Amino acid sequence: FWIEAKPFAWDDALVYMVMTDRFVDGTPGNNPGPTAKADPRGDWYGGDLDGLRARIADGTLDQLGVRAIWLTPFQTNPDAAYPAADGQHWVTGYHGYWPTRGREVDPRLGGADALKAMVREAHKHGIRVLQDYVINHVHEEHEYVAAHPEWFRTGCVCGTNNCDWTGHALDCMFAAYLPDINHSVPEANAAFVADAVYWLDEFDLDGLRVDAVKHVEEVATRNLAAAVRETFEPAGTKYFLMGETAMGWNDGDNSENYGTIARYIGPFGLDGQFDFVLYHAVSYRTFAYSEKGMLHADYWTQDGLKTWPKGAIMTPYIGSHDTPRFVSMADYRGQDAEHDKGVPNNQWSNTAMAPGDVEPHLRLRVAMAWMLGLPGAPLLYYGDEYGQWGGADPNNRAMWRAAKDLTADETATLAIVRKLGQARQEIDALRRGGYVSLYADEDTLVFGRKVGPGDAAIVALTRAKAPVMIDVEVSASLGFTPQTMLKDRLGGAGAAVSGLGKAAFTIPASGVVLLAP
Repeated sequence: FWIEAKPFAWDDALVYMVMTDRFVDGTPGNNPGPTAKADPRGDWYGGDLDGLRARIADGTLDQLGVRAIWLTPFQTNPDAAYPAADGQHWVTGYHGYWPTRGREVDPRLGGADALKAMVREAHKHGIRVLQDYVINHVHEEHEYVAAHPEWFRTGCVCGTNNCDWTGHALDCMFAAYLPDINHSVPEANAAFVADAVYWLDEFDLDGLRVDAVKHVEEVATRNLAAAVRETFEPAGTKYFLMGETAMGWNDGDNSENYGTIARYIGPFGLDGQFDFVLYHAVSYRTFAYSEKGMLHADYWTQDGLKTWPKGAIMTPYIGSHDTPRFVSMADYRGQDAEHDKGVPNNQWSNTAMAPGDVEPHLRLRVAMAWMLGLPGAPLLYYGDEYGQWGGADPNNRAMWRAAKDLTADETATLAIVRKLGQARQEIDALRRGGYVSLYADEDTLVFGRKVGPGDAAIVALTRAKAPVMIDVEVSASLGFTPQTMLKDRLGGAGAAVSGLGKAAFTIPASGVVLLAP
């Protein structure tokens, strides 16, 4: 049970993603040291659950307006290194996605006591905790593989010859050492569902981020959802089930992309999913590369909102552990023929470097204002709050840096993101209001979030290199009455609603305005 001044709702939470090993080293004594054969970039760095607890305790996440944390898997992973996808480099399970135990917290992350302490601290701050739950595969050393080999499939590796990711979505292995769970075996499905319930119950967690949804039989998510709902929710507290169904975007018919993601959402399934369509349509194309305009961003935002199932809690994002860092995308932005659409295409050499000018940060700040102004439960990938740079994995998984260690540009970015996150938490309309398109051209976008007449906010952003004068209607659209004073939560001049029901204001060059009464 939660007793809070403001009722929490999952459909407006700002979710902060933490890769625990790459966040903060709170207890150096549990660090494993270098792993034989492992490339140092793909080895353990020492971050742990106690380090995360300390950053919650000191208000670091509160300053960002964070309401939920998505933790990468914390089950015990193997000790040794294994071949990366290129077959040349060796990496470890520092990321957590190679579980070897069903119900054990990895001691390198601090073990069970550290997890319980971290959850208790998060709950003191009103922050919910989501476990990243791997339901598609295990590591070959997993205790269940030896005890119940009939629960698993081994065979072709996804993406290799005659083993297409889509055609063999349910039976291919992500790597030769990652046996695929066969959820059509009732005992296998029951075991992994029971483990999920155990984790939620034993550690007082608040929900699950379900990994690789389209690679498991639909019964896997259906039975998981049923168990969570029936076990925990009769008491009245909502547990959140967030899915990952990786899809793309087409400049035209996206029925397959929308349909595949939506198929797993509903009262008998997941609460929502990552909005892959919006990411691939807008997040980097409009804001990092500028190959698409703000009109495009407005269109695809509205298209998704009308297409996703009613009640779905979608998660917009501009970066994650599976994508190159936004700042590096914005830094390259197609300038170099050796790079693919602005991102270093070699994971281990010719990798991204720190930006050489402020432009990538300007683009990030505008993108953050867009994302944090959208409906749903947006995702903030650790480090993106200050503009961490990096190309493809593992380059995108650098150690998190504290405010005292940031550059001037990173410090300015962090200050703006903090203001945006705080505004989202404080202004109901920014979290729960409907999306209202007010103005869009190639470089500038203005939209509102409206709960009811006058209970609204305005998000205005531009990538233009000169200030943009805006005079937009806000009375009929948002219900603001004449003479209403609108304050800019980012420190600008604000605006007054005129007798004609309009608001006039100036958006700074490559800047943002966030207006609310």
